[in-house]
Amino acid sequence: MSVVLTWPGKQAPGAVAAAQPRLVETFEPHRFLEATAASSVPTEASAANAPHPSPLAPPNALYHGDNLGILARLLDSGCGGKVRLIYADPPYDSGVAWTRKVRLRQPRRNGVDPVVMQQVQYGDAWPEGAYLQFIYERLPLLRALLADDGSLWLHCDQRRAHHLRCLLDEVFGAEHYLNTITWRSQTARGAKVNAFYFPNSAHTILVYARNRTAPTTWHPPRRRILLTEAQAAAEFMRDELGFFRTSDPGAYTFDSLKKLAAEGRLYAPFGGEVAVDEAQQRVFASNGGNLGVKYYLTKVGRNRYQVERAVDNIWDDIVGLGTTPGEDLGYPTQKTEALLERILTTGSDPGDLVLDPFCGSGTTPAVAAKRGRRWIACDANYGAIQTTTRRLQGIFIVPSFSIQPDRSDQDKGVGNQAGFAVYAATDFPATQNIEPEVTLSITRIDADPGTIEVIVRAVRAPSLSGIGENLAEAAWPALVDSIAIDPAYDGQVFRATVADAPLKKRTTVAGRYQVTTPSLPATVAVRIVDITGGERIVTCRIKE
Repeated sequence: MSVVLTWPGKQAPGAVAAAQPRLVETFEPHRFLEATAASSVPTEASAANAPHPSPLAPPNALYHGDNLGILARLLDSGCGGKVRLIYADPPYDSGVAWTRKVRLRQPRRNGVDPVVMQQVQYGDAWPEGAYLQFIYERLPLLRALLADDGSLWLHCDQRRAHHLRCLLDEVFGAEHYLNTITWRSQTARGAKVNAFYFPNSAHTILVYARNRTAPTTWHPPRRRILLTEAQAAAEFMRDELGFFRTSDPGAYTFDSLKKLAAEGRLYAPFGGEVAVDEAQQRVFASNGGNLGVKYYLTKVGRNRYQVERAVDNIWDDIVGLGTTPGEDLGYPTQKTEALLERILTTGSDPGDLVLDPFCGSGTTPAVAAKRGRRWIACDANYGAIQTTTRRLQGIFIVPSFSIQPDRSDQDKGVGNQAGFAVYAATDFPATQNIEPEVTLSITRIDADPGTIEVIVRAVRAPSLSGIGENLAEAAWPALVDSIAIDPAYDGQVFRATVADAPLKKRTTVAGRYQVTTPSLPATVAVRIVDITGGERIVTCRIKE
């Protein structure tokens, strides 16, 4: 039986005008390094006129704007049926204006957290019927983008999960429903333990196939659990070879069972022994009962054992952001990398294209980059675009610092990624600047004619009204979230090859960088993003 959900103002999804995004930024850490290695260094003019990544041919593309028009644009540009996995984490109709804490990049002083203000990132309050219409209009486009063996993972919470299930049944077809995952995103604590009708500590992820007869790309994940010797002894049996569990032999042949018996890998219950009857071609337990095949735990160090278990649709082994503060970028509703890693590795392969139409803090593209997937991401909130850009820049290996700062927060496995492009399908908002006045000092390095040293200096800006007195004592690096450098700026597209984007809350930018340049003359541009999201680009012309 098919159930169709109705709501005030429901309209069938119609034709959608495709957005016309423009390229505004790229991050290409190997741009001139590769050119230098090939002894083919472009001039400034040729670099400025070189073809930019086209919005017709993502991926590794980040889009700012309403995803409705962007999804239509992707379809018009030939992406239909090309996306292997879509992870969608839309608003939840929570009625909340979500904010982030703006912190100085400095340690606590006298026990005081360096929070200078609360900044609204996006509102999640909707008129009656507007939320469901918003989701409904986007689902057909998402379905059309999916490959025949692809899947959609729609993340929601208790407020609208039942409604969204009905919408997905209508658009994707109930026969393509795969499962509902319950993710324990937090553990009730504090005042929440006294909530009426039980605290809400879980989220819901609805999983649908584009065409489950294709079949859907699927790699069942396994949980790896570490146990102490005492824990293993309480849960498993033990013999001279170690701790083990048993499983029914099923359709094992006589020869297979005989081999397992010789290896000591058969278990006989009730204190019996494993008996082999060659004449009857059977293996049995001497005291009755069913034989079991032994599967041993892996020993990983002294008194530690590892066991693998299947993953079902209750995900209580992946912690939320509250217990992984090292990942916290300050963006509200941020999801953990472990959650996206399980989703992406289950429903896609390396090299596949994945899409996140509500990317928020950028967890999906960050994990995709680390796991060898190509990606497209969108968000209407410019704060999300800034956070995602900084996060992606922060996980790349860029040998750019003259004085090496602590960069233990950077991932060491993505140095060969090709970078990414940022497109705008809407005007960027005006941003308030609190970052200091910036001056540049640029020096050519004689020992390496293709390299310059860029030193960013600043004078602390006065505190702004309403932000607080914490700024009065702050050194300028505490006010800066990231610095990026384009060594051949054309005045239109900011094409960074060097970025200093520390991911840890207390880490500051270095302020001194070595940059590979094209042949001179060239215009070097430095962009500073402050802790409130204010941006400033400072340029300096270098002559021959």
